[in-house]
Amino acid sequence: MFDHIILLNQRHLDRLLREFIEEYYHVARPHQGLDGDTPVSQTKQPGISGPSRLISIPVLGGLHHRYVRVAA
Repeated sequence: MFDHIILLNQRHLDRLLREFIEEYYHVARPHQGLDGDTPVSQTKQPGISGPSRLISIPVLGGLHHRYVRVAA
């Protein structure tokens, strides 16, 4: 994960790890051992009828992304 990031100091590393774990790994990344669910289960959004679009939310400065479908 940190092959593409220049770490400035210990505090910077701690902030990046916290952001990765709390905003991506536990919330957005599906896990095989949990049958495709995430460790922090999200409530399923109701299906969007009609046109929709996919929104990309950057995590770790764009190194990873979360995706959310919203009505157009």
